[in-house]
Amino acid sequence: MIAGVDASRRLLEIRVESGRVVKLEGRAPGDLVHDVEDVLTRSRASGTIIVRLEGDRAAVRVQGQFDEGTTQRLRNVVGRFSTARLRAARRVKR
Repeated sequence: MIAGVDASRRLLEIRVESGRVVKLEGRAPGDLVHDVEDVLTRSRASGTIIVRLEGDRAAVRVQGQFDEGTTQRLRNVVGRFSTARLRAARRVKR
């Protein structure tokens, strides 16, 4: 049951290799995807980014090779979008 609850709170999952998005799945406005890709290209990071609901806000969790600066820039990008806009965004998958 815990896995089901966790999945229902997850808005977006992004897998990154050397600064390039290799998998994108969930809900996201197009400008959020563009801005996240811009941050990642500059960082050359690798790993997984998960955007999920925590309370009444979207939180960014990273796993892998992300420095603090990149993680903070990702939080800043996601923080520009209201949870309502994130929930209402179109589904993306690639």
